[in-house]
Amino acid sequence: MKVATICLAALSARVTSVGAFSALKVGSKIPAVEMFYDFDPEARCDMATYTANKKVAIPGYLESADALKDAGIEEVIVFCVNDPAVMGAWAKDQGTHGSIIKMFSDPTSEFTRACDMELTADGPKSVGIINRSKRFAMIVENNIITAMAVAEAESDPAGDDFPEKTLAPALIKMAAAKKD
Repeated sequence: MKVATICLAALSARVTSVGAFSALKVGSKIPAVEMFYDFDPEARCDMATYTANKKVAIPGYLESADALKDAGIEEVIVFCVNDPAVMGAWAKDQGTHGSIIKMFSDPTSEFTRACDMELTADGPKSVGIINRSKRFAMIVENNIITAMAVAEAESDPAGDDFPEKTLAPALIKMAAAKKD
Protein backbone atom coordinates (compact mmCIF):
# COMPACT_ATOMS: atom_id res chain seq x y z
CA MET A 1 0.00 0.00 0.00
CA LYS A 2 1.39 3.42 -0.93
CA VAL A 3 1.58 6.00 1.83
CA ALA A 4 1.85 9.75 1.49
CA THR A 5 1.83 12.53 4.04
CA ILE A 6 0.04 15.79 3.46
CA CYS A 7 0.76 18.78 5.64
CA LEU A 8 -2.45 20.76 5.66
CA ALA A 9 -2.60 24.43 6.15
CA ALA A 10 -4.71 25.17 3.07
CA LEU A 11 -4.82 24.68 -0.66
CA SER A 12 -5.49 26.75 -3.73
CA ALA A 13 -8.53 25.12 -5.02
CA ARG A 14 -11.63 24.83 -7.08
CA VAL A 15 -14.13 22.54 -5.39
CA THR A 16 -15.40 19.87 -7.73
CA SER A 17 -17.29 17.64 -5.30
CA VAL A 18 -20.81 18.03 -4.02
CA GLY A 19 -21.03 18.77 -0.30
CA ALA A 20 -17.35 19.60 0.02
CA PHE A 21 -18.00 22.35 2.54
CA SER A 22 -19.14 20.06 5.34
CA ALA A 23 -16.93 19.37 8.35
CA LEU A 24 -14.40 16.60 7.86
CA LYS A 25 -14.01 13.79 10.36
CA VAL A 26 -12.63 10.27 10.45
CA GLY A 27 -14.50 8.38 7.73
CA SER A 28 -14.97 11.46 5.51
CA LYS A 29 -13.79 11.47 1.93
CA ILE A 30 -11.04 13.98 1.12
CA PRO A 31 -12.53 16.90 -0.84
CA ALA A 32 -12.06 16.82 -4.61
CA VAL A 33 -10.32 20.17 -4.87
CA GLU A 34 -7.90 21.37 -7.51
CA MET A 35 -4.64 22.74 -6.06
CA PHE A 36 -1.46 24.42 -7.26
CA TYR A 37 1.83 22.52 -7.01
CA ASP A 38 5.41 22.79 -8.25
CA PHE A 39 5.24 26.57 -7.68
CA ASP A 40 3.57 27.06 -11.04
CA PRO A 41 0.17 28.78 -11.30
CA GLU A 42 -0.59 26.53 -14.27
CA ALA A 43 0.35 23.27 -12.49
CA ARG A 44 -2.72 21.89 -10.74
CA CYS A 45 -4.03 18.58 -9.50
CA ASP A 46 -7.16 17.37 -7.79
CA MET A 47 -6.55 16.18 -4.19
CA ALA A 48 -9.05 13.32 -4.37
CA THR A 49 -7.37 12.02 -7.53
CA TYR A 50 -3.88 12.64 -6.13
CA THR A 51 -4.60 10.71 -2.94
CA ALA A 52 -6.43 7.83 -4.64
CA ASN A 53 -4.88 4.45 -3.84
CA LYS A 54 -2.50 6.03 -1.31
CA LYS A 55 -2.37 6.30 2.43
CA VAL A 56 -1.87 9.97 3.19
CA ALA A 57 -1.08 11.82 6.42
CA ILE A 58 -1.10 15.55 7.03
CA PRO A 59 1.53 17.11 8.09
CA GLY A 60 5.16 15.96 8.40
CA TYR A 61 8.70 17.31 8.38
CA LEU A 62 11.90 16.84 6.44
CA GLU A 63 14.03 15.91 9.46
CA SER A 64 11.62 13.06 10.24
CA ALA A 65 11.57 11.68 6.68
CA ASP A 66 13.22 8.36 7.59
CA ALA A 67 10.95 7.77 10.58
CA LEU A 68 7.91 8.69 8.51
CA LYS A 69 8.98 6.25 5.79
CA ASP A 70 9.52 3.55 8.44
CA ALA A 71 5.94 4.19 9.61
CA GLY A 72 4.71 3.61 6.05
CA ILE A 73 4.52 7.25 4.94
CA GLU A 74 5.64 7.61 1.34
CA GLU A 75 5.12 11.31 0.78
CA VAL A 76 4.56 14.51 2.75
CA ILE A 77 2.37 17.10 1.07
CA VAL A 78 2.64 20.53 2.66
CA PHE A 79 0.14 23.18 1.70
CA CYS A 80 -0.50 26.65 3.02
CA VAL A 81 -2.73 29.61 2.37
CA ASN A 82 -0.26 31.37 0.12
CA ASP A 83 0.77 31.76 -3.49
CA PRO A 84 3.02 29.42 -5.51
CA ALA A 85 5.98 31.83 -5.40
CA VAL A 86 6.01 31.93 -1.59
CA MET A 87 5.67 28.16 -1.35
CA GLY A 88 8.52 27.81 -3.86
CA ALA A 89 10.74 30.10 -1.80
CA TRP A 90 9.85 28.18 1.36
CA ALA A 91 10.65 24.87 -0.32
CA LYS A 92 14.00 26.24 -1.50
CA ASP A 93 14.79 27.60 1.97
CA GLN A 94 13.90 24.28 3.61
CA GLY A 95 15.69 22.14 1.01
CA THR A 96 12.69 19.95 0.22
CA HIS A 97 13.44 19.41 -3.49
CA GLY A 98 14.00 15.72 -4.15
CA SER A 99 12.67 14.74 -0.71
CA ILE A 100 9.41 13.10 0.32
CA ILE A 101 7.93 16.58 0.84
CA LYS A 102 5.80 18.17 -1.89
CA MET A 103 4.62 21.77 -1.53
CA PHE A 104 1.19 23.02 -2.59
CA SER A 105 -0.29 26.51 -2.36
CA ASP A 106 -3.73 27.98 -1.68
CA PRO A 107 -4.05 31.66 -2.43
CA THR A 108 -7.86 31.43 -2.05
CA SER A 109 -8.24 29.15 1.03
CA GLU A 110 -10.85 27.13 -0.80
CA PHE A 111 -9.56 23.74 0.33
CA THR A 112 -9.32 25.00 3.89
CA ARG A 113 -12.99 25.96 3.75
CA ALA A 114 -13.82 22.60 2.13
CA CYS A 115 -12.14 20.94 5.12
CA ASP A 116 -13.96 23.27 7.55
CA MET A 117 -10.57 24.35 8.91
CA GLU A 118 -10.76 28.10 8.28
CA LEU A 119 -9.45 30.16 11.17
CA THR A 120 -12.42 32.32 12.15
CA ALA A 121 -11.51 33.36 15.71
CA ASP A 122 -12.04 37.04 16.48
CA GLY A 123 -8.47 37.64 17.70
CA PRO A 124 -6.69 36.85 14.42
CA LYS A 125 -9.46 38.51 12.37
CA SER A 126 -9.13 41.72 14.44
CA VAL A 127 -5.53 42.15 13.25
CA GLY A 128 -6.28 41.39 9.60
CA ILE A 129 -5.47 37.69 9.56
CA ILE A 130 -8.28 36.30 7.43
CA ASN A 131 -8.81 33.24 5.25
CA ARG A 132 -6.09 31.29 7.08
CA SER A 133 -6.15 27.70 8.19
CA LYS A 134 -6.08 26.05 11.57
CA ARG A 135 -3.16 23.68 12.08
CA PHE A 136 -4.33 20.13 11.52
CA ALA A 137 -3.06 16.71 10.54
CA MET A 138 -4.77 13.74 9.00
CA ILE A 139 -4.04 10.38 7.52
CA VAL A 140 -6.02 9.78 4.35
CA GLU A 141 -6.18 6.29 2.89
CA ASN A 142 -7.52 6.06 -0.65
CA ASN A 143 -9.28 9.43 -0.19
CA ILE A 144 -10.85 8.47 3.18
CA ILE A 145 -9.67 10.15 6.40
CA THR A 146 -8.61 7.39 8.80
CA ALA A 147 -7.03 9.56 11.53
CA MET A 148 -7.19 13.27 12.29
CA ALA A 149 -5.97 15.82 14.83
CA VAL A 150 -6.55 19.57 15.12
CA ALA A 151 -4.15 21.69 17.18
CA GLU A 152 -6.44 24.39 18.47
CA ALA A 153 -7.52 25.67 21.83
CA GLU A 154 -9.63 28.56 23.02
CA SER A 155 -6.45 30.47 23.85
CA ASP A 156 -4.70 29.28 20.66
CA PRO A 157 -7.24 29.12 17.82
CA ALA A 158 -4.58 28.69 15.10
CA GLY A 159 -2.88 25.83 16.92
CA ASP A 160 0.56 27.42 16.66
CA ASP A 161 1.44 27.55 20.38
CA PHE A 162 0.90 23.84 21.00
CA PRO A 163 1.14 22.08 17.61
CA GLU A 164 2.46 18.76 19.00
CA LYS A 165 -0.47 16.60 17.97
CA THR A 166 -0.01 17.65 14.33
CA LEU A 167 3.77 17.26 14.10
CA ALA A 168 5.76 14.38 12.63
CA PRO A 169 6.03 12.33 15.88
CA ALA A 170 2.24 12.36 16.24
CA LEU A 171 1.83 11.36 12.59
CA ILE A 172 4.27 8.52 13.04
CA LYS A 173 2.18 7.27 15.99
CA MET A 174 -1.03 7.67 13.98
CA ALA A 175 0.45 5.74 11.04
CA ALA A 176 1.82 3.02 13.31
CA ALA A 177 -1.58 2.64 14.98
CA LYS A 178 -3.18 2.23 11.56
CA LYS A 179 -0.70 -0.56 10.71
CA ASP A 180 -1.64 -2.58 13.83
